[in-house]
Amino acid sequence: MGDVFMSKKGRSFHMKRLAAPKAIPITDKKAHTWIMKAEPGPHSGLHSMSITVFLRDILKVARTSADVKKVLSKRLVYVDGVSRVSEKFPIGFMDVVSFPSLEKYYRIVLDYKGRLVPIEISKDEATRKILKVTGKTTAPKGKIALSFHDGRYLLGDNNVHVGDSVIVGLPSGKQSGVLRLEKGARCLVREGAHAVTIAKLDEFLNKKAGSAPEVRMSAKSGDFITVARYLFVVDETIKESG
Repeated sequence: MGDVFMSKKGRSFHMKRLAAPKAIPITDKKAHTWIMKAEPGPHSGLHSMSITVFLRDILKVARTSADVKKVLSKRLVYVDGVSRVSEKFPIGFMDVVSFPSLEKYYRIVLDYKGRLVPIEISKDEATRKILKVTGKTTAPKGKIALSFHDGRYLLGDNNVHVGDSVIVGLPSGKQSGVLRLEKGARCLVREGAHAVTIAKLDEFLNKKAGSAPEVRMSAKSGDFITVARYLFVVDETIKESG
């Protein structure tokens, strides 16, 4: 009896569409009442969407949640090179979603409103992913553990710093390159007034007491100042959203 009540009081994986996070690019918030939330995983709830929302509402390759379950059960959908079968699995920024049987590959980026949107990429591009280093700690035996924006952890070295980006192979997760947060770096601004702008980092500004470190950037639209933590270092494969 207790198990029955516990199941009824369990976490709900649905929310009202009107309450959907800004990151989810749905336009019919009033057409339907509910939307499936993403389960806890690589990305936070505010910065991700469930694979059901992605397949049904964004790509529109499925009409219902039941259709999504059928597609996933056949292991036709891969996220970062790994087959996913949970309809609640979270998809977020820079993830690579692949449909090998259809030869379709997508990278999740941001549009000008800061919403998560897919752009089609080549099969070759789908074998790599750019991760932002968000934390760095010392692991057992003196090894360096790096944490990244998508929740994963990898062993690295002291030459990689918080704020840098690391290029990894998919699905192996093996590091193949580093993009440093330094003068001249090509960066995508993720938040603030200049969100989704790609610009060059010109200068680190002196930190004011009690304020977040800032940087001076230059872009096609002109120079601007933003908060350093808003930057995500990228390479030429990442284009500015229209």
